[in-house]
This record gives sequence, structure tokens and C-alpha cells, in this order.
Amino acid sequence: MPTKTDKKADLRLVKPASREVLDVRMTAALLTVSSDTVYDLFASGELPGRKVGRKWITTKAAVLRWIESSSADDTLVRAIKRGSGQALSDALNKGAARVRPKG
Repeated sequence: MPTKTDKKADLRLVKPASREVLDVRMTAALLTVSSDTVYDLFASGELPGRKVGRKWITTKAAVLRWIESSSADDTLVRAIKRGSGQALSDALNKGAARVRPKG
């Protein structure tokens, strides 16, 4: 006859957190900034993350994507400010930039 299993015992066997999930301290270490800076980035919505209870979390992949996209945006802005018509044209064609009507 099958024995009854203890569901709580089964849950205890699961590893607590993946290395892919980062808290504020781990995110700060990855970005080499202070925890306060990470809190500010999360609160402003600039850095992707979720608040779970009283704790902010994100994933390593999300942080790396954020770094790549923000550096690409910065590069584009610098090229456009330099007056590179080709950079602006490429950005418009790829959908990386849009023209807003005045008013």
C-alpha cells in the first residue's frame, strides 16, 4: 500500500534561490554601484525588477539586457548629437528612434 508523503518535506528539498535571481546587494555588486543606487534605479522603473514583500529582486539576464540596451541608446544619442545624419537615418529605419510632431 502506498505511503502518504509529507508535502512540506518535499518542499524543503528544493534549493532556495537560483543564482539567476538577484537581490539589491547582488545587483549592486554586478553593476559595481551602491545599494542606494540600485534602490533608486528600481524605484524609478529604470532598472527592471519586482518588489516581493519588502524586497526588490531582478534577474541577472534582465540586468545584462538593461546594460546592453542603455549603452546602445547612449551610443545613438552621442552619434546624433555629433551630427551624424547616417546614425539618425539608421535609427529611424530600424525603429530605434521616432519623430514626434511638434505641438
